Amino acid sequence: MMTENREVGIGILGLGNIGKGALDILEKNKKFIEKEISPSKIRITGLADLDKSRKPVLEEYSSVFTSSTGEVINNPATDIVVEAIGGEYPAYNLIKQALMAGKHVVSPNKELIAKHGYELLEIAKEKKVQFLFETSVASAIPILGTLSNVLTSCPLDRISGILNGTTNYVLDLMFEKNMTQKKALQKAQEMGYAEADPSKDIMGTDTLYKIFILSSLGFRTRLDLNDITYSGITEITYEDIALAKELGYKIKLLATSNKKDDYINIEVQPMFVEQDDLLSKIYGANNGIILHGESYGELFFSGAGAGGIAGGSMIVSDIVRIIRQPEYFEYNYLLENSNGLKIKKFKQEKSRYFIRIREDIQKDICSKIVEILEQNDLSAEKHVKLPDKKEQDIGIITGFTNEDELRNTIRNIGERENNFKVMSIIKIFSNPK
Repeated sequence: MMTENREVGIGILGLGNIGKGALDILEKNKKFIEKEISPSKIRITGLADLDKSRKPVLEEYSSVFTSSTGEVINNPATDIVVEAIGGEYPAYNLIKQALMAGKHVVSPNKELIAKHGYELLEIAKEKKVQFLFETSVASAIPILGTLSNVLTSCPLDRISGILNGTTNYVLDLMFEKNMTQKKALQKAQEMGYAEADPSKDIMGTDTLYKIFILSSLGFRTRLDLNDITYSGITEITYEDIALAKELGYKIKLLATSNKKDDYINIEVQPMFVEQDDLLSKIYGANNGIILHGESYGELFFSGAGAGGIAGGSMIVSDIVRIIRQPEYFEYNYLLENSNGLKIKKFKQEKSRYFIRIREDIQKDICSKIVEILEQNDLSAEKHVKLPDKKEQDIGIITGFTNEDELRNTIRNIGERENNFKVMSIIKIFSNPK
């Protein structure tokens, strides 16, 4: 147990972007940080990484560098372990080992927290230590601390946001530079915003983990990750982006979470967002989050959603919180409410949709398509064309309908008409006031 007026030992597992970012901040801002935790001081007791090229140059740090994570965790001088390895395993085993040894743990690992967070929090409480993970969602935006410690005057109603910087950067390049998704993704990798294997980003899994964590904390409940359906941006094409631009929209990978009674509806999917909406103005690798509660209304948060220094800053903030209040357990409300809310799709909720239809250019049946839609009680509020030599794509914005009704209508039309094909159906984001 940490006491005042002593050195607090910090061990870091993994010296990739985020682990190194945390170490750099601890070194660069040492005087400022120690004023925040006075009279305590910080000492690095261990740095573990299998890649020996990551060994720091400074003697103070190189002398405690090792390839053994166990050496760092089991060091009696280590009070707080930072897990910055990433992925589910071996991170899960290492965090569990550290907690069982009575060490506080800080982690940016959203996958591990989404899959094993409740279990690890149980262990932390039993061992009377803290397990904090501010960096796991939205990197430099202090959103988890805000949900847990600041927005405590009334229940949360809704969460909406852009939670993945890689996909946001890719979609922006497609919009601004008329790039294909493949070329935009290559550029994101060159810039360091996307990993060599960006599948978790573009498939939507990274965003899924983050909205799961936000929803669990924001709605004070346990949730089942397996109950959430999600999709990424893999099916978004140049034509979708071009038609969105013509219609006054952008396409963003959005995560939304809404609570009604004892149920919660969580969605991760690409959506059309009006170009003057706040979320449309989240550029590049940044993140943006909108929270809504009856008492405080709508709150908007934005900032760096990726990067070693951005992520490292919140890791160090978690370290400071632990040193200031080592006996305070952050997430009692998650452990007390073991049943939790049920996740279900609110099927009767109505929204507007974008439909991309491809037709033979020789037939020019755009007006007929609009007429058919209206005959099926599906109004077409706007429509535009993208001409090509042999065929053309038509973008249509529908009136309000629910998704099941829309897909049934489209299916019925397709059975009667064979001279066009529905290429995309994308929901239009609407943030209720």
